[in-house]
Amino acid sequence: MTEQQESIGRIEVTPEVLVTIARYAVQEIEGVQQMVPVPNDVARLFQRGLRQDGVLLDLSENKLRFNIYVIMAPHVNLLETSRAIQHAVSEAIDTIVGIPVDAVNVFVEDVHYNKGEVV
Repeated sequence: MTEQQESIGRIEVTPEVLVTIARYAVQEIEGVQQMVPVPNDVARLFQRGLRQDGVLLDLSENKLRFNIYVIMAPHVNLLETSRAIQHAVSEAIDTIVGIPVDAVNVFVEDVHYNKGEVV
């Protein structure tokens, strides 16, 4: 190890920070209208996971997994937008914290149309 790489202590990143980074990454994706609360039945399955509106973080088995719950804008390609979410969350966590993400699961809970908008 060189002097610059030598560790002089310990670095910890709380799960709350990981969730915040994921939330900001998702909110930057065009086509995401809003993030929605994690459904209660799903939250019960992941009692050890950390959840905030729209993000459930599962840290089990030494793997970092995110479940993202969103409402999409109309007239966007749901598949492409979901893949953009996956990429943005994974890249943000890896870039900012340096931790690889095992999975980013995207759940499109609804598509929000404005009143009078043609489907």
